[in-house]
Amino acid sequence: MNTIHKNNRAFFLICISLLLVLGILSSVTMAAEDQIKVWSKAETKEKVKENGKDVEKKVPAVKALPGTVIYYTTEFKNISPKSVDGINIINPIPKLTSYIDKSAYGDNTDITFSVDGGKSWNTADKLKVKGKDGKMTTAKSTSYTHIRWKHKGPLASGKTGKALFQVKLLKP
Repeated sequence: MNTIHKNNRAFFLICISLLLVLGILSSVTMAAEDQIKVWSKAETKEKVKENGKDVEKKVPAVKALPGTVIYYTTEFKNISPKSVDGINIINPIPKLTSYIDKSAYGDNTDITFSVDGGKSWNTADKLKVKGKDGKMTTAKSTSYTHIRWKHKGPLASGKTGKALFQVKLLKP
């Protein structure tokens, strides 16, 4: 094996491990654990044969190389007998990835972003970062560190919501 192939294989294994861990642990809900159940998945798209035709399907992200788009879905369900209000879902943007601009979506949610590790939040058009010249400038999506979905109003008992976003896997 040449050095480049060994490095690509090591990078691949590190990225897959990172993606699986983040897919499981990345979501946080601010509601009590006994009221809201939260689960996440990380997927890629793959061409498969279906009824003799090539179709693209989302499959679990078990292998990914730089440039691959990873689709994250976080679902949350009210498992309590009453409506629950004040639901916040927070996902970090995984290391070695870049958020794909305007890919965040959430059922009945307000979406905000952070560029400082989740300390402060704002809409994409109002986020500021310090530029190389020391002046504040509008943040680019590549600067985002976290995404927050605030559910609008109460979520009825038994109801489910979704929060989605996409990232592109970067080279180390």
